[in-house]
Amino acid sequence: MKHLIAPALLVLVIGAPSARASDVTEADVMQAATDLGHRYDSNYAAKDPDAMAALYTTDGVLVSPSGPIVRGRDALKAYYVKRFASGAKGHAIKIVEAHVQGNGGYGLASFSVTVPEANGAFREERGNIVAVYSRDADGWHMRLVEPSVPPTK
Repeated sequence: MKHLIAPALLVLVIGAPSARASDVTEADVMQAATDLGHRYDSNYAAKDPDAMAALYTTDGVLVSPSGPIVRGRDALKAYYVKRFASGAKGHAIKIVEAHVQGNGGYGLASFSVTVPEANGAFREERGNIVAVYSRDADGWHMRLVEPSVPPTK
């Protein structure tokens, strides 16, 4: 009996392996990343902050290009309301690669977006994104998104 207690406690502390985790394939994560990327771009074009926030898990996190960390769907919605009001438009994501991690995965993508400058002109900003994807009962969502944008000259 003593020999069973330690493994049982270990499972309780670190968690039992998910039976569903082995069901996730690289193709699944790539499809999810691609679908979420297309939906992100479509929702961005439609300037729909509710739909943007719904792409994330309920506790999703965005490290915004300007630096602040945005946590949770309510804060994400508010972020996108401000982003769209600024005039940002023309968002385009291209998924470069995606990989399985547990019951989800992560991916790398490139993106471009047209952003307003202080003088009222617009410029195209390009960069890369690291995203963590999670699958739950409601489907696939982004758990964490961190874009990197090279400094402008």
